[in-house]
Amino acid sequence: MTQNLINAIEKSKRIKMSVRYLGQRAYLVITPANHQYTVRFEMINGLRYGRCTCLAGSKNLACYHLPKAGLVDSAIQTMTAH
Repeated sequence: MTQNLINAIEKSKRIKMSVRYLGQRAYLVITPANHQYTVRFEMINGLRYGRCTCLAGSKNLACYHLPKAGLVDSAIQTMTAH
């Protein structure tokens, strides 16, 4: 795990955000400032990869929107697997 991802996870714990499921592993993340970003996940060779439409995401950096959406994605994938 990179330091960038560790920092993103820690920041996501401090900031209250809303996450809405859009379907097909896509999520709308809404920040307290009402900024809205789309996070999408996909599986490649058994590993989960996510992309966000925020500025950090456009630079292929881990952002704090990914961990929040990742929690919802994990829960949905677990529920639909059964």
